[in-house]
Amino acid sequence: MPASIPLRSLRALALVPLALLAGACGSSQLDTMEQQIGDIQRQVLVIQRQGAGKEEVAGLQQQSNEQGRNLLKAQADIQTQLQGLATQLEQLEARLEDTNERLNQLSQQIAATNQQLRGMHPDSAGPVAGPAAPPANANAGSDPETQYRAAYNDYLRGSYDLALAGFRQYLDAFPSTDLTDNAAYWIGECYYRQKKYQEAIRQFDLVTSQYPNSDKTASALLRKGYAYVELGEQSKGVVQLQNVIRRFPRSDEANLARQQLSNLGIDPGQSGG
Repeated sequence: MPASIPLRSLRALALVPLALLAGACGSSQLDTMEQQIGDIQRQVLVIQRQGAGKEEVAGLQQQSNEQGRNLLKAQADIQTQLQGLATQLEQLEARLEDTNERLNQLSQQIAATNQQLRGMHPDSAGPVAGPAAPPANANAGSDPETQYRAAYNDYLRGSYDLALAGFRQYLDAFPSTDLTDNAAYWIGECYYRQKKYQEAIRQFDLVTSQYPNSDKTASALLRKGYAYVELGEQSKGVVQLQNVIRRFPRSDEANLARQQLSNLGIDPGQSGG
């Protein structure tokens, strides 16, 4: 921007037309003088405008500084908000993990219920549990079906001690029926539900050794793997879960084993195809 002209320079410029006027002769010289005066006046206006422009620049500079301070404050506010959002995201991730864990437990409960339903005699009629279920104190010696149903319904009601007693009575009275292996398996389940994991493991081992062709073998191996995990013996649990996948790759138990391995941070891989 051009520099401002000092006041005395303006005065000198104003004296120029007066000097010319004193020595001028004729109308042509007057026209020239008038033109020069007009030029000077325009220069004065330009200088005045330039002065006003400097004030405007100073105002703009002040506004720019104020906007810069506001920008810095806004950046600080945004940073604070981002930190708050990060904290909220961490909390949401924790809640999501908790929800996934609950869903996993629910899935396992559903699978266990399916196993329980399959544990009932295929020819039995009526609902698995309910007010019409046979009582727990049914005559064990008269009917193996009645004895098994009584013990099983005790299990479904959560009366694990009664169920244990009932299934053991069944094994003693009927050691070689189609439901003998099932009764042995549900004894292990009763122990597992009571958090007696060592007893459960021993019972599941008995199922797999004494009844190798039982339809409860996959479930026994799966629950044995779960029991080891509950005891903190993860490596042993992983071996059992991988064994389920390898031996029964397309079963519900294999799917549950894969899910449990994933929850433990272990890639289930392609075990068993």
